[in-house]
Amino acid sequence: MIVVIMVAIIPSYIPHNSKQTSSISSSTYTEPAGVLAQPEYNVSQIPFGKFIKVSNQDLAPPGKVEVIEQSWIGCPVGAVASWAIYGALEKWGTFIYYNHTSDPLDTVAQNIPGLIFENFKPNSTVEFHVVYVYNEYLNGSAVLDNGTFLSGYPISENQLVPQGEKILNQSLKETLNQTDWYNISSLFIKYETQVKVEGYNNSSAYIVKPPHLNFGIIITGPNGTWVDATPLISPTYLRGMTVNEVWSQLDHNGGNLTAIVSAANYIELVINEASGTGAPVVSCF
Repeated sequence: MIVVIMVAIIPSYIPHNSKQTSSISSSTYTEPAGVLAQPEYNVSQIPFGKFIKVSNQDLAPPGKVEVIEQSWIGCPVGAVASWAIYGALEKWGTFIYYNHTSDPLDTVAQNIPGLIFENFKPNSTVEFHVVYVYNEYLNGSAVLDNGTFLSGYPISENQLVPQGEKILNQSLKETLNQTDWYNISSLFIKYETQVKVEGYNNSSAYIVKPPHLNFGIIITGPNGTWVDATPLISPTYLRGMTVNEVWSQLDHNGGNLTAIVSAANYIELVINEASGTGAPVVSCF
């Protein structure tokens, strides 16, 4: 098994005013009546930078494995992770994406190169979906318009968590054509807002400033469901690099970006576990 060693560096965020364009109105949101099936594992803490199996329940469509990412447009954690996600899944489909850099006002990990995913066209049984809950500067919702994510309705600092939960629920309901969208959303919310991270006194949404839904990945299939709700790679790992410099390294079998390659292989390992195939991991990139 590939072990990815992570550095526990959590970014702070300083939001500022952004222009309001289009919106997903929070007033139209209705909480579904469904109840999350109880997981088989009562996880009291989550390890930093690792997936944990939270249930034997398959939340994907029959015969499928689903990889679902939750992030936000300016997230440096998501920016770094996007390269590993791309490397792990490119063999299972085609990404539609655009190059991007994270929040330029972040005090720890500003302008981190990454990929913003717009769509994924699978060529196999592995599917990928992503929800971006906030805009570039963490002060509004994210809205996809003409192939680019823009700022939607404004969100105040003290409403980032509850509004993020509503956006996540609404987006997954629209994105996932299945009955288990609410269970998936509930797992994101539980492991980001309720379950403490090992070595911290709070959950991942509350160890960042201001508190917000930060980043998470759920992988689910016939063999069960896995969750990661902390950075797979330190958000500062690519600090100082450009998008083109990252592509240049990855086009040469990963180059010096060993943490990206290891994280991509780790994601593939969990996908294989979720599928129940036990297929060997093929080095990504």
